[in-house]
Amino acid sequence: MNVLITAAGRRVSLLQAFMAAAHRRGGRVVAGDVDALAPALYVADEAVQIRRAADSDYISGLLEIVARYEIALVVPTIDTDLEVLAAAQPDFAALGCRVAVSSASFVATNADKYDAGVAFANAGIAVPRMWLPPIGNPGELPEFVFVKPRRGSASKDVHRIGRQELDAVLPSVPGPVVQEELVGPEITIDALLDFGGRPIHFVPRVRIRTLAGESIQGRTLDHDDAFETWIERILGACSEMGASGPLTLQAFQTDRGPVLSEINPRFGGGFPLGLAAGASYPEWLLDMLAGVEVRPRLRDYETGLYMTRYHVEHLTRALKW
Repeated sequence: MNVLITAAGRRVSLLQAFMAAAHRRGGRVVAGDVDALAPALYVADEAVQIRRAADSDYISGLLEIVARYEIALVVPTIDTDLEVLAAAQPDFAALGCRVAVSSASFVATNADKYDAGVAFANAGIAVPRMWLPPIGNPGELPEFVFVKPRRGSASKDVHRIGRQELDAVLPSVPGPVVQEELVGPEITIDALLDFGGRPIHFVPRVRIRTLAGESIQGRTLDHDDAFETWIERILGACSEMGASGPLTLQAFQTDRGPVLSEINPRFGGGFPLGLAAGASYPEWLLDMLAGVEVRPRLRDYETGLYMTRYHVEHLTRALKW
């Protein structure tokens, strides 16, 4: 029951959760990254150098690692890897390995903010209003909007502007989409679907403070029947679209009710808070691999739990490569 975490980077808490689950089953966890100083490499059972997803031999290199270390589960952690890994799932399956990622179609849809908005709107889920350039009459837009890449991540090239600034900003954003500004608390939801797409669990949390787009302070929300019913509707829609495994949902609580803003089909950077609140997803994923039925535990999480994070140093005189 060995696990490979790709682009492991600073995801040490996630790595340690998988190590605890794997060690209980006699397995080991391998951390892979392009950076020889990625902190997770120095905590994992094994460390390997991997290529970038844009490289032509990215998948073949991972398959070699899977075969060498008898990997049963590959866990991606960054958006840029998801489409490539989702498309290559049959190659991993041929080696007896599963990738913790949704179907290629679901990943592709959610990689494009406009396409995702259309898909979820068609499923009856409230999403932000969006416009694609060229904008015929900017005066019809809300006073303030966000301009962002349709296929962006990590808040890169995202601009909050007044509508009169559109002409100046649009040329600087690759493949832009214009999105209404959502006003209200932003909520993150960690969620897990089983390999058949059945919703298993979720934890809603508010990000009190972020750094480089990642939650460094947060709190799990109190139970709210209407909001949790809305989350379950979204997870049902995700299932119908081909989702499975870990998901991270972003939403806003607005005057018109909750609005879904984005879904990342992977573990979120703030997942350690969800984990502490009852989201034992590494354990449950390995149970699924072992053929153990994992029953749904919807709405079963600790409320009012706070998280705050800090840096921990690891010193070495020898790089991993």
